[in-house]
Amino acid sequence: MNLARKLNWLDYFEEQDRVNQTKDGVAFSNTTGTKSYYVFICIFYECKENGAIYIRRTNEICTLLEDNIFTKCKSTSDGGSVYYYGYKGQFVQQRNCYSESIATNYYMSFYQQVKSSSTNKNHAFQISVSKCGESESEGSETFNIAWGDLRFENNNITYNKCWEYSSISFVLDGKSGYCNYSTFRENNQTGSYSLVFNSRSPSLIQTVSYCNVIGNKCGTDSNQVLFSCQYNTNVDHCVFLNNTAAYMFWIYWEGYTLTITDSYVQSKSKTSTGGIVTFKNENSNSDLNEFPNFYTINCFIESKQITVLLPYLSRFAEKSSNFIS
Repeated sequence: MNLARKLNWLDYFEEQDRVNQTKDGVAFSNTTGTKSYYVFICIFYECKENGAIYIRRTNEICTLLEDNIFTKCKSTSDGGSVYYYGYKGQFVQQRNCYSESIATNYYMSFYQQVKSSSTNKNHAFQISVSKCGESESEGSETFNIAWGDLRFENNNITYNKCWEYSSISFVLDGKSGYCNYSTFRENNQTGSYSLVFNSRSPSLIQTVSYCNVIGNKCGTDSNQVLFSCQYNTNVDHCVFLNNTAAYMFWIYWEGYTLTITDSYVQSKSKTSTGGIVTFKNENSNSDLNEFPNFYTINCFIESKQITVLLPYLSRFAEKSSNFIS
């Protein structure tokens, strides 16, 4: 166990010219500037057009989002609350809540893509994404996290809906990555692939550990798949329970293996286009992985509560809570 704490910019990035935004829920867009961003203790409510934060840059900028709430934000294109495309950049977020976020096309809650380098950070820790998307047959991807040093840990992804990729879309390029200690629950779609782990390089390995995958629904009328990957992927100490799809597991490329170890798997239906799905040391205990998650009741608020909640967020950011690491 370790203690979650307030991040410091220097924990992740070098000192540099940046914009600090705190206790201010004004949406912003940046496509030409040179400064990095540190956004913390903000409540973004009903931000429209480009969502709350839209950053699309080709220079070496860093962005840190911490202890923010995004509620009922909407983008008329991509990234309902947050869109970050940093072609040479880095992105870290921790303890952010996304609720009832919508995008017209892709990424109902957020999109974060960084430089495809092993040294460029691309992290999401202790976030909640819930009730995002409008329809099980419209829009694609609840969120997407792509490239760089990918780390996804201690996150709650629940009750979201879109046509495909309603639980997670995870794309490696630059370094092997991991998804740990997270819950994916009751995310619904009519298309295929609820949990998607892709890679732009066959040498990179996906690792999924200590996750709960519960009650997620895909369509069943056209060979839809719940969990998909392209290359070697290791799954361990996970629980797959009460999910719906034509097939539970799928791996694309011949010569590669999806290995599921020390896990409870209620249904082992599988398919592939050449790869192998294998189960080892199967667990007969369907008890869910238990790990404490950060307090999320204040993720779901109305506008009249914002002024009252800001002092709470300031205190919350300074306190420590226990998390599994």
